[in-house]
Amino acid sequence: MHHFKQSQRSRMPVAAQLVLYLVTAAGLSPACAQTDPSPATPGQTSPTSVSPESPGTSPTAPLPAAAPAQSTVGPKVEPIVSIRDKHLATAAAVAAHKKSYTFTLDSADWVDTGAMVAAGEVATFTASGKITLADAREATPDGLDRGWKDLLRQFPLNSAKVGALVGRIGNADVSVPFLIGASEEVTMPTTGELYLRINTSSDLSFSGSYKVELKFTDAPKTTTNSSAGPPISSRITPTVFADIPRRVSDVPSGDGHPGDMVNFALIGTEEQVEAAFKAAGWVTVDKSIEDAILNSVLKTLGHEAYTAMPMSTLYLFGRPQDLSFARADPLMVAAERHHLRVWQTDKSIDGRPLWVGSATHDIGFETDQRTGGVTHKIDPEIDKERDYLVHSFDAAGAFSSAAYVTPANPLLDAKTATGGSFQSDGRIAVMDLK
Repeated sequence: MHHFKQSQRSRMPVAAQLVLYLVTAAGLSPACAQTDPSPATPGQTSPTSVSPESPGTSPTAPLPAAAPAQSTVGPKVEPIVSIRDKHLATAAAVAAHKKSYTFTLDSADWVDTGAMVAAGEVATFTASGKITLADAREATPDGLDRGWKDLLRQFPLNSAKVGALVGRIGNADVSVPFLIGASEEVTMPTTGELYLRINTSSDLSFSGSYKVELKFTDAPKTTTNSSAGPPISSRITPTVFADIPRRVSDVPSGDGHPGDMVNFALIGTEEQVEAAFKAAGWVTVDKSIEDAILNSVLKTLGHEAYTAMPMSTLYLFGRPQDLSFARADPLMVAAERHHLRVWQTDKSIDGRPLWVGSATHDIGFETDQRTGGVTHKIDPEIDKERDYLVHSFDAAGAFSSAAYVTPANPLLDAKTATGGSFQSDGRIAVMDLK
């Protein structure tokens, strides 16, 4: 039985990656991505706060629904409506889809099968045919091994072979594709519309086609998940975050630089946290440059993508992050990537650990106005990165319910250590993991 697989999105030679990274690391300020305090008064609203309906990266991505931005910021809890629940007729649509389908794939675009599938539903794929790539290589639905030039190409699923049949649920960029191949039973990772595609890059055209036959077993009965309990919006309050720092620091204690905002929280065991990130396409980063060199060399020798470059150590509760994750295109990973740090708190919700973290999006480099050195530049609209994390977990079906929590003293804007600024609506996204 094949289950949902993690993906990465592009490739580049390891030598180029390491040169970019080591040059960057050598010049980065130790307070990279850190921020100087510019406290906001509770109740103040930043004029550039991002609406909860704003997309994380793709303007066409389906988004969690949230209440409209309010003119007054104060303690409150707002449920996040999952993209799976936004289809009012989801249950009926799943029950109504046909038992079998036949498709012809002859283009490099994602093909909407028209089938609304349910999480846990099993689909059996049988594919045949052949395509001829622009470089004269021939591939079948199982795909063919990658060549060196393929490391410079961006594929829908970088862990799959060239020309392989792949699928995904939903048309959002945060959705993680999964491998199908010539013959496979696939357990649907979440509820949504099923899409299929041939795993080729935009600069590698082909001729020919695949014929795909798709059969479903009986759709699972739609029942409420009693084990999940009531939604998290009814089980958490702003007081939970009353004594949790609003920002991380670049030193364990003392006079450090206040840094990135604590903008998300997870409820679950460490195994659930790691499984959720993996399912949503995030990778655990390497802990040192030495680890990165070894890992990236091994990846490149195996014609695989490398996106696990290390990140700096930051502190919360007087200790470094417990876990670090990133999601990036290998071609741009040294300059641009989604990344975050996670700390376990001493709190629990209904007997399960509460984790908090800080998510930011590196979008390039800038000059550190204090030192003249080089530092990563983060997207100042940091709520987009918080919501990107929610979208990626939602697309993977990683949480049972989620909510925005506005604490009593929300952080609305601050100055970065390098002279820039960031804005937020002050909310913390809380996800109750499956």
